[in-house]
Amino acid sequence: MKLFKYYVDVVTLIFQDGSFKPLFVCWGKHRYRIEKVLTVRETYSKAGGCGICYTCRMNNGQQRNLFWERNRWFVESEIYIPGAQEARAEPSDKGM
Repeated sequence: MKLFKYYVDVVTLIFQDGSFKPLFVCWGKHRYRIEKVLTVRETYSKAGGCGICYTCRMNNGQQRNLFWERNRWFVESEIYIPGAQEARAEPSDKGM
């Protein structure tokens, strides 16, 4: 099974100790609430890259791996979405 890597916007709560709690994943015109973070571990993605993996149960019933990679979030997907920002290029300095 081939996985694709897509960078997404994530609404995140950052605690005083510097730890994160992702609350919502914003992908295209959709916003998915994270009902529960099941596990947090440092690992690699089968779609490429590595980082801190948050295995999350979403409000639509799906379980997703959400990765914090360097300074941004991405999700793994089994579905190729034409026109979506598949994460293949190196990070740009856009917006910085």
